[in-house]
Amino acid sequence: MKFRLGIKAIGLVALITVLVPVTVFSTGQTETEPVTTLKVAHYFGADHPLNINLEEVFKSTVESETDLTVEIYPANQLGAESEFTEGVMIGNVEMAVTGNMWEMYDERISFVQLPYIFVNMDHAYDVMNGPVGRKVYDELFKPIGIDVLGYFSQGGRALSNNVRPINSPEDTTGITMRTWQGTTIIEIMERFGFDVTVMSMNELFTALQMGVVDAQDNPVSATYHQGWFEVLDYVSMTNHIIAPNYFVANSEIMGRLSDEEREVVQRAVTRTMEKTFNDVREAEQEIVDLIQSEMGVEVSYPDIVPFMELVLPMIDAFKEEFPDVRELIDEIQQVGEGYL
Repeated sequence: MKFRLGIKAIGLVALITVLVPVTVFSTGQTETEPVTTLKVAHYFGADHPLNINLEEVFKSTVESETDLTVEIYPANQLGAESEFTEGVMIGNVEMAVTGNMWEMYDERISFVQLPYIFVNMDHAYDVMNGPVGRKVYDELFKPIGIDVLGYFSQGGRALSNNVRPINSPEDTTGITMRTWQGTTIIEIMERFGFDVTVMSMNELFTALQMGVVDAQDNPVSATYHQGWFEVLDYVSMTNHIIAPNYFVANSEIMGRLSDEEREVVQRAVTRTMEKTFNDVREAEQEIVDLIQSEMGVEVSYPDIVPFMELVLPMIDAFKEEFPDVRELIDEIQQVGEGYL
């Protein structure tokens, strides 16, 4: 996404710069003052593993090993994701755990949500917390003033429906899939062979119950907590999109921490992401076991290669449009072959 300022807007910015000290837009401290407090915003609930680990691992580690104070703000307490994402950008919020809202500032970042860029959660976690992930963060996030300190995923998206088990793309024939209004997800589902209906999430339960739509795609945990398995009989663990969650910080603020503070913060983030990743995966397995044993939902693990083959042209098209990230995508895909 490109942003342009007209002549009048540029003049206004210049006037504000003259009349208002730059520190007004910061966290209340001048650039020469040490950082004393790290606010961490996110959208998960207070009882989500991420929030629990922020309190018990991140906050505990940082406060016990440095003089920094950590304040955790779950459940959009500092505003919606778009608001606290912008807060980290301008420095009003020191840190956050976000989704992929960063693609608003650089469209190339959207490649992480292309279908089957990551073949499963392990592939995504290992890559995005390793050397390749560091290249992504240095090339795409650092230029917009963001340090990415860690990554986890809340789960891969699965195909849930009330018609039949979906073990191959041929099984999607005649099934109506609900999607949100997004060109990428609509194209994915059409390529899989579904009839697509765009619908808001708050209409979905009734629409499934009344037969207006037959299917939806979300991580199993999200589907369970929304109560949709009451009106769904089958779930196929296709993992066609692995939803990203980044632990991010304002680069300028990180630069004002001492070397020792940065080391402690990074170590605390790494431990927090690792524990959250394992907790989320364990919780997902518990939900899978529960919906099978207590709700009668049939869970299948189809060969994902035929599904991948249908959507690979979408990845190729993205490479053509953004050739400067082709090498990163190729490297991620090559690593992914070892996770199939």
